[in-house]
Amino acid sequence: MSRHVVDTNVLIVASGEHPESPFSSDMHPVEDASEAEKVLEWLEDFETGNDHMVVDDDWQILGEYQNKLTEQDYGHRVVFEKMSRGEMDFVHIEWVEDNSHPDKVAVLNEPLNSVIHDLADTKIVAACLKSIEHNMPCTIINACDTDWYDWQVHLEAAGVQVEQLIESWSRKKWKEHHER
Repeated sequence: MSRHVVDTNVLIVASGEHPESPFSSDMHPVEDASEAEKVLEWLEDFETGNDHMVVDDDWQILGEYQNKLTEQDYGHRVVFEKMSRGEMDFVHIEWVEDNSHPDKVAVLNEPLNSVIHDLADTKIVAACLKSIEHNMPCTIINACDTDWYDWQVHLEAAGVQVEQLIESWSRKKWKEHHER
């Protein structure tokens, strides 16, 4: 059994590709259908397997999922399925006091605190770190957010591995962004 913190973009891309999901494929940034299909296949395997989903016990990650997807979207149904089968691990993470960000921002030690510039992703990193701290090895699963590459060296130094579901596509997008 493996544990994963699933970035919301995975659920969005997979929902856009699932034939029974009302979420449209033109609503996500992966324009290459064969690459998006890989994300759907990963989520289908995750749904039917016994791997666990890691989330925070304040429901901030789950809240983000609910905010981005409807209950009819495939990604949201997978989250519900994992929860109903007891394949969801809740971890307690600390939150930054008095922040002006509309969402809660997780406390991270340096250098991650200075490096992770997408404040919404702090909760994903913190949940993964807390799972690892509790001897429950965990990875972060990403589909199409390229900023994970910017943080890769620091994340790996902290013991966090990010699994890129569509490595060639996202690496190309990251390179294009940095060549501008």
